[in-house]
Amino acid sequence: MNRTDPPTERQEYLSGGYVELSCTRCAAQVRVRKSSPQQTSVQWSTRAARRCPALTNDEQRPAPVPTCPDLRTSIQHAVRTGSLGVA
Repeated sequence: MNRTDPPTERQEYLSGGYVELSCTRCAAQVRVRKSSPQQTSVQWSTRAARRCPALTNDEQRPAPVPTCPDLRTSIQHAVRTGSLGVA
């Protein structure tokens, strides 16, 4: 992608393939895309990040990028049940 790409291509690159998903623990709603079995992209809204206990508790942040084990479990479940596909 570069700055001369048409807005529709840029928008597809940034938001295409994402699925709305709620965490089964805290109900934080995020947008998720699985590009491969190993790669997962998550878009957090400010509201979802504030709702997630794992992201609001600084003592539970060992990773450089904050993660939520409960959301990871929710994503794995969505893949197993077919509500989230792998591109």
